[in-house]
Amino acid sequence: FALPEVGGLEHPPEKIPSHLQIGAADIDLLQNTVSMTVSAWQIGSRIETTVSISNTGAGHDVPTDFPGRQMILLVSATDTQGLPLRHIGGSSIPEWGGPQAGLPGVAYAKVLRDVASGEEPVVSYWKQALIVSDNRIPALEEDVSAYTFVSPEEGGEVHLKAQLLFRRLFYDLAEEKGWDMPDILMEEAAYSLTLRPSFDIFLPMALNSQ
Repeated sequence: FALPEVGGLEHPPEKIPSHLQIGAADIDLLQNTVSMTVSAWQIGSRIETTVSISNTGAGHDVPTDFPGRQMILLVSATDTQGLPLRHIGGSSIPEWGGPQAGLPGVAYAKVLRDVASGEEPVVSYWKQALIVSDNRIPALEEDVSAYTFVSPEEGGEVHLKAQLLFRRLFYDLAEEKGWDMPDILMEEAAYSLTLRPSFDIFLPMALNSQ
């Protein structure tokens, strides 16, 4: 830490604590920051799904630091043939979510608005900006989101899948600058559910009403 001629002492390297701050540059760290579970059940002609994300590995909100960072949760449901089921309830990715905009899921971020221009989301936090929203997940806390899909009439097995992506910069801004910044898969979870056919559910109800 100092040259010997000015009083510096020799220290064994193995006894010097590391000052390396790898942060979001380390994929292994990102993939060990949160845990995620998916559950689902059938109610009549609907499939109700919940996704739970727990911040188990960070001592701060996730994502943190630079306000351009986001976590994009994508939730999907497919039938036995792998065809997507219609999403009829629950949150969707906002317009600034890039290619995933409008799909079932949640975008976690601190969203800023530039006071002078009114533009949002922005990353220029060195200018006067307002916090429009902040749904990042605090340390040791959990976020639960719910979704509803239309179940296939013929029943059978359906597959629910959740993927959590880490994005370093808002998609449109990265495109504008020509930066190649692929999303990083932080976590994924799946759940399979065997459904009863719709006629098997509603026929007994019709008979009982006569």
